[in-house]
Amino acid sequence: MRKIAITVLIFTLVGGSGISTFSGARLAAASVRKAPTRSAEVIVKLKMASGALTEEGRLITVNRTAEGVAVSVGAHSSEPLIRQAGPALKAQIAEIISRRGLDRVYVMKIDPSADIDAVIAELNRNESVEYAEPNYLVKPGTDIPSDPRFRFQWGLRNLGLAVDGYGATLDADIKALDAWDITTGIRDIIVAVTDTGVDITHPDLAENIFKNPGEVAGNGRDDDGNGYVDDVNGYNVAGQNGDVSDVLGHGTQMAGIISAVMSNGVGISGISRARILPVKFFRKTGPDPTDVEGTVADAARAIVYAVSAGATIINASWETFLDSNQVPAESIRSLSDAVHAAEDADILMVCIAGNEGLDNDTVKLYPGHYQLSNQIVVAASDYNDEIWHPPFNLSVIKSGYGLRTVQLFAPGVSVDTIMARGNCPLCSASADPNDWYALISGTSASAAFTSGVAALIKSAYPEATPPVIKRRLIESVDVRDQLKPFVSSGGRLNALGALTIQLTVAPPILNKVKLKGGGKLQLVGDAFQRGAVVLVGEERFLTRPKNGDLSVLVANVPEDLFPSGGAVSVTVRNPDGGASQPKMFTR
Repeated sequence: MRKIAITVLIFTLVGGSGISTFSGARLAAASVRKAPTRSAEVIVKLKMASGALTEEGRLITVNRTAEGVAVSVGAHSSEPLIRQAGPALKAQIAEIISRRGLDRVYVMKIDPSADIDAVIAELNRNESVEYAEPNYLVKPGTDIPSDPRFRFQWGLRNLGLAVDGYGATLDADIKALDAWDITTGIRDIIVAVTDTGVDITHPDLAENIFKNPGEVAGNGRDDDGNGYVDDVNGYNVAGQNGDVSDVLGHGTQMAGIISAVMSNGVGISGISRARILPVKFFRKTGPDPTDVEGTVADAARAIVYAVSAGATIINASWETFLDSNQVPAESIRSLSDAVHAAEDADILMVCIAGNEGLDNDTVKLYPGHYQLSNQIVVAASDYNDEIWHPPFNLSVIKSGYGLRTVQLFAPGVSVDTIMARGNCPLCSASADPNDWYALISGTSASAAFTSGVAALIKSAYPEATPPVIKRRLIESVDVRDQLKPFVSSGGRLNALGALTIQLTVAPPILNKVKLKGGGKLQLVGDAFQRGAVVLVGEERFLTRPKNGDLSVLVANVPEDLFPSGGAVSVTVRNPDGGASQPKMFTR
């Protein structure tokens, strides 16, 4: 088996050099308490411009301010985290990006010899700066694959036969065959694989790759006006181009678990027929195949692109575990802004508990540690429904866990999936299609399992919000005594249960609707929940509470949706899926 040193991988607490080592099938333990950063780069969020400005005027003001801030610390360059939104970007998404201030975030390159901590301190004293922080590194979460010829997908159906030479337990699986009797998923569901890229021409995956009908490949133009050039099959946010090829092999593995083509007589079967949206945010940094790097800034860009492209689910099989004594949460606010934007856009985000055997309740592993309503954090279980551990050694735990911060287990040991082809650390260089598959272990695989089942839920229940999908996933697990000490649900993912469980919800009561100047819609009622949305006709808008008891919600709604004298249906929908009776409102 190859031993690989990857010079990147992350927000991890590995060494100050940013080097993490794969040895055998195990990630090096994070024993050093220094989080690596990309040298000579800082992330800066500017304060909102004051005064009444047009959108064009606001952008000019923000860019000028960014230039001035960059000059003040001698930065060599300053580029926006998010490119200017294209004209085709949906108004709701543009509003989310603006509200979270992601259009005011810049990545600045400073002198490599400068003291980065001193520069950040100076930036944070600048009256134009909301925050400044290092550009931490990110790593993918799965271990190196072992036997590439092993096909048996025990996680979908476990017959109790040996897995990779070790005994397995009958039915320690997600009940996929029974779930597929209900749905195999629909192509309207888009799962964004924010990762190292995807082999989009793999014969066991190509059919299920996202295709942007409004974009023309290779012409160097933003044909569909969404702000991204040549994003035909997803986007490379690190390189700002349409090349989503896999630089490590990790993203392809995740895509295969989620959506390898079913019943095509080739290789394996994915969990759903959802389309895979590759969002590549890792980049090559040198000539060696192992020179690969991902950063917080590019992770944030990847999440925002997934939001803009209409993703239903974001698979985040990557991590940044940060010691709160060294790197407080305030030092990675750009990632928080992006994850909150995904929550605003009603996108489920599936995160990993990590592969270091650490308690997530005490070690802050991001992005999962934000614990937002649209996030679910997953640990790895094996073919005997036990937490991931070395064979015959229960005293060593490899999967992350957390009774408060990790919700469930999913298969994550000796999982069969596809391999990218080419010259990368986890790629196959063979010309034999039989060699384009691998067994992998890690919580990344567990997150991909969960994303696949989430896609089945969204297919069967199109109106399900992320909190509802999350409840279905958590409340339907197969509870196991040996898993109870490690995750809040005490159990392992069950696709059939997630599709068939009966949830109870408390619908809100909408008593009164008022439309005030500037399109401010006021909703008065009972049993409203934080994060509720209002449906005006068929248009959906986010609400915010006006008071502490949530009896009044406010939403910004275009006034032209309320024609004078015409009755319009208004409905409030809570995050748990409960919806009010429609109320007809006449302006």
